[in-house]
Amino acid sequence: MKISVAFIVYNGSNYMQQQLDSILHQTHKVDEIIVCEDNSTDNTKEILETYSRANPGLFKILHNDQNLGSNKNAEKAIQLCTGDIVFLSDQDDEWLPNKVERTMAYFTENPHINGVFSNGFLMNENSELDTQNALWDSMSFPFDKLKDDPSLLRKYIHTNENCATGATMAFRKNLPFLSKPIPSIKFLIHDRWIAFNLSNDNKLEFIEEKLIKYRLHDKQQIGGKKAEMQKYLQMNWDLLNNNIHVDNFTDMKYILNRIEINMHVQYQLAKFSHKLYDNSEWIKLLEKKHQLYMQYAFRHFPILTILRSIKKIFSPTFSR
Repeated sequence: MKISVAFIVYNGSNYMQQQLDSILHQTHKVDEIIVCEDNSTDNTKEILETYSRANPGLFKILHNDQNLGSNKNAEKAIQLCTGDIVFLSDQDDEWLPNKVERTMAYFTENPHINGVFSNGFLMNENSELDTQNALWDSMSFPFDKLKDDPSLLRKYIHTNENCATGATMAFRKNLPFLSKPIPSIKFLIHDRWIAFNLSNDNKLEFIEEKLIKYRLHDKQQIGGKKAEMQKYLQMNWDLLNNNIHVDNFTDMKYILNRIEINMHVQYQLAKFSHKLYDNSEWIKLLEKKHQLYMQYAFRHFPILTILRSIKKIFSPTFSR
């Protein structure tokens, strides 16, 4: 099968070479690297041209005349790929040498799937690895409880949060939704849109191995807060199953905001004419979930919940 890499970049000069080198040194070689450069203001263009000259025929580089943003730039790169399998790539991570080989083997072993994503190591701005936490730890993704039931993964992605980080994803190119535009909806990033579509018919799975080094920058640093990650992992699992165990309003407010963000995304998707699946199931689940948690909040934190409700009249999190 022909393998494409959809590489999106904007002002990538600090780390892009490290990522490109890791793609070029895979144990299973890729067939094309489609680069969509989003009108950078540093020397990204010059670096890309150097790589293109050194690898004749491998790179196809397109420079945007104006900045499209990550969603539309990813859409453009994906649609220009001609391979059977597309790997998404960010500009500042690093692939493990066997990422492509392991992913392609997974597609071969599981011909029914349309997409797959993996775990990853975490590294900082100096490329130093986090020895305590992995990518899925930082996301509090309860993969152990989801791995034997694709329908639970589907539900989690549509109603909790996206666990399929774009930088770890690969998918088949012949899927109809990939030729459609990515919706421009607040809170919806391109990788979650892809995960929505891949998981909707239970054809998205995951590899537990760490196949990339995912770079966290200063403002993203998580340090060693293992206990806090475990707390949110349990909260994510409870939220998925409507198991309400909340003993303080701060956590309740966090959960309500999460539900309402998902409601906003699903409400707006219901209006999106290019959507190829029915999301009414997720809207109903989220509305029920919101009602249950609001009832709990009014019982246990009545004054604070009333104040939050008044505030939300003037600054709502979601709109229909």
